[in-house]
Amino acid sequence: MSDIPAKIGKYDVISVLGRGAMGVVYRGYDAYVDRPVAIKLASQVDAEGEEMARRLFVNEARSAGRLDHPNVLKVYEAGEENGRPYMVMEYIEGGDTLRNHCASERMLPVEQVLRIIRQTADALGYAHRLGVLHRDIKPANIMLTQSGVAKLGDFGIARRDGADQTQIVGWFGSPLYMSPEQARDMEITLQSDLFSLGAVFYELLSGAPPFAAKGLTGLIQKVCFEEPAVIADVPDGLWQIVKKLLEKDLKRRYQSGEEVVRDIDLLTSGSRSLEVTLNDEQKLDTLAGLSFFQDFTRGELKEVVKVAGWQRCAAGEVIFNEGAKGRSFYVLVDGMLAAAVNGVRIADFRQGDCVGEMDYLSEGVRSAKVTADTDCTLLGIDRDFKEWASLPCQLRLNRTFQRVLIERLRATTRELARALR
Repeated sequence: MSDIPAKIGKYDVISVLGRGAMGVVYRGYDAYVDRPVAIKLASQVDAEGEEMARRLFVNEARSAGRLDHPNVLKVYEAGEENGRPYMVMEYIEGGDTLRNHCASERMLPVEQVLRIIRQTADALGYAHRLGVLHRDIKPANIMLTQSGVAKLGDFGIARRDGADQTQIVGWFGSPLYMSPEQARDMEITLQSDLFSLGAVFYELLSGAPPFAAKGLTGLIQKVCFEEPAVIADVPDGLWQIVKKLLEKDLKRRYQSGEEVVRDIDLLTSGSRSLEVTLNDEQKLDTLAGLSFFQDFTRGELKEVVKVAGWQRCAAGEVIFNEGAKGRSFYVLVDGMLAAAVNGVRIADFRQGDCVGEMDYLSEGVRSAKVTADTDCTLLGIDRDFKEWASLPCQLRLNRTFQRVLIERLRATTRELARALR
């Protein structure tokens, strides 16, 4: 314990979470906002190694720091402690990563794998829209919360639009998950991230990477010229998504994370009807995997299940109209929604997002028209939470609504700033 510092910056250090080649990750505590944090502190190395560590830390802080998405590991702050760079990040209880679920004896259910890949594809689509390429998608860089929510992290070698001297250039990434264009040292695009996601997808479903060889030369040969073996016992619709992610021809590969999300939603919406087929325990498990309910205890989720209504909506169906009266809010269980004001599309909603919360809290009229973009499942609550929720559950809902409103205010501010440039 003697080598553990008492503090790093303003943060109390509690314990060691892990050690790697580039540094140590500590569990810390931020007394100012009363929350646990993870603190990555660079190792003490020679001058050349110190400069590389600083560039990686700055690059990750600047890349992940511009992203605000429920499936991206948050970076709160970065700085230096006695000349060593450090970064303060969101703390994930348990520290589970997808690396722990690639072996055949610890593989996850197919439905959970689909949910994880969907969330990661959604995060990548968001990052790509903001000009960030991850460039190192692999199982170890995707964490799982205890409720099963995916968190994409480690943006150390990410590339941002508007290159500067802090960015990392050269042949980087993990060979088992690299795209053909990475293997050939060609221009990397957002589709390279999607290929790597496909390799992760394949491994989670099969227990083995899509391409493997004894040496790097043989691995590059397979990545560039060979097709992966078909995964046994995987439905054809699911295999087609994996196969399209792993296309070597960029014209045939998925063009965006949004396309991956759409196809997964179409696949899952056609295979289940949650309001009919799920018992209460399955509903609890489903809610636990949604970002809106990520901080809820099992007991609090049981309170929600008792009062919530589950409904299935067809693509194109109007959920509520602008100007209509209504006091209910919805959490999107699967599928996609779109919001429009005066006929102008202003927002898209995906799995785990909520809509209608302002009207639920203020008893006002609907400020936008919300329509189903795809077939989807909604969980709706129309009773005042003071009527049915315990005090802890009420406090949890209040905090969650505050988080949602703050995230949307930040997003609106960024869009406004971008429009005024």
